[in-house]
Amino acid sequence: MKLKYIATFAVSIFSISIGFSQIPENIKKEIQYRVKNKINPSIAVGIADSTGTYYYVHGLKDVANKLKADENTLYEIGSITKTYTGLLLAKYNVTDSLDLKTPVNNFLPDSITLTDKKGVDVTLKSLSTHSSGLPRLPNNMDLQNQLNPYAEYSRKDMYTFLSHYIPKSVDKKFEYSNLGAGLLGDILSIYKKDSYKNLLQKEVLSPLALKATFLNIPTTQTENFAKGYLGNQEVPHWKFKLMEPAGGLKTNIKDLVKYGKSYLNPQNPLAKAQKVATSVQFTDQEMKKHGLGWFINEDDIIFHGGGTGGFRTFMAVDKKNKRVIAIMTNSGSSSVEDIAEYIIDPKKNPIDFTPKAIEITPEELMAYEGNYINDGLKLSYDFIINENTLQAQLSGQPEFPVYYQGESTFFYKVIKAKIVFERDENNTVVGLTLHQNGQEIPFIKTTP
Repeated sequence: MKLKYIATFAVSIFSISIGFSQIPENIKKEIQYRVKNKINPSIAVGIADSTGTYYYVHGLKDVANKLKADENTLYEIGSITKTYTGLLLAKYNVTDSLDLKTPVNNFLPDSITLTDKKGVDVTLKSLSTHSSGLPRLPNNMDLQNQLNPYAEYSRKDMYTFLSHYIPKSVDKKFEYSNLGAGLLGDILSIYKKDSYKNLLQKEVLSPLALKATFLNIPTTQTENFAKGYLGNQEVPHWKFKLMEPAGGLKTNIKDLVKYGKSYLNPQNPLAKAQKVATSVQFTDQEMKKHGLGWFINEDDIIFHGGGTGGFRTFMAVDKKNKRVIAIMTNSGSSSVEDIAEYIIDPKKNPIDFTPKAIEITPEELMAYEGNYINDGLKLSYDFIINENTLQAQLSGQPEFPVYYQGESTFFYKVIKAKIVFERDENNTVVGLTLHQNGQEIPFIKTTP
């Protein structure tokens, strides 16, 4: 299991410029190491630029049955789905002259009024740019079901929540909202009097010839669908009702890269819509730019990440330098964005390559044994020695071995995380910091 709450539909901000074209050998070795040490069951990476399109896939799509992943293996892509939904909105803006500033109240029952306290209406654009003032998730979801939190959430449930909700300041602040993306897709289905699935297929997937991208996996493709994992535990594939437009798509590395490449092709049938979708539609309180479903960095690179219970994905499209980077894994606990960012620009985004374990004596290990706490987060971290190996257990999580890499630092093999122990002036261990997914969580030792 992962060492923090499931990061649903995760995203990140980064610097990007010209990096590698073909997939470098040190990255292949890092991928092999992570797979060998069961950090990630499989990893698929793709690069496209002026020299060609390159893929590298390593690991297992099904651990129990030892089935290898390949370029046709399907992964859940989570929030990257929002870029497809944003493109669908942009398509109707271009072909139907659907105004992006259309109030969503025009499509909702009279029992719902999505207008903030200053009288500003939530619009189609504000839903797609996360500036609607709607929360990340509604409070009437079954969040107890962390393994499949969106499976039963319906339009009726959403209407019940929205009928009592007053949006925060609309178009003033960025607040990431899976609910807003789900609502947008549902409104588009109301607008066109057809299902979101049919609209996406007709208006986006078919025109771009994305033949391996699905909301529902057809029976002919089930053998290609990777199993999802959280740590070493297999977890269910996520199911969706209303929230499909926020995170329901599945695809393979070839189709994901193909989708990214379409944004570099001014002759493709959706080029005008893609221009709308990737133009700056909203600048937030931190001066960060947003398109329709896309994040736009300071170099005008569009990007998005995605995460479901058992999968993590990431892609970036550099239109100026005509490059696409995409990466996928069937691990919900071990991100691979660091690999993609390193490929993009190794100087700006240095990777923390997985270290090799160093031998340490049982006597030396004893210094790290004990209980550590973080009062603010109500977390407890226990360390014991078992068969000359330090075992770590965070509150509510299984026990995992950690391995010494030198300088009072240990690392996990089952996830991408490390623990840096702290010593006082007497060289006594007094605390630690957990480093995982860009977070640093301090703990104080409670036992001598």
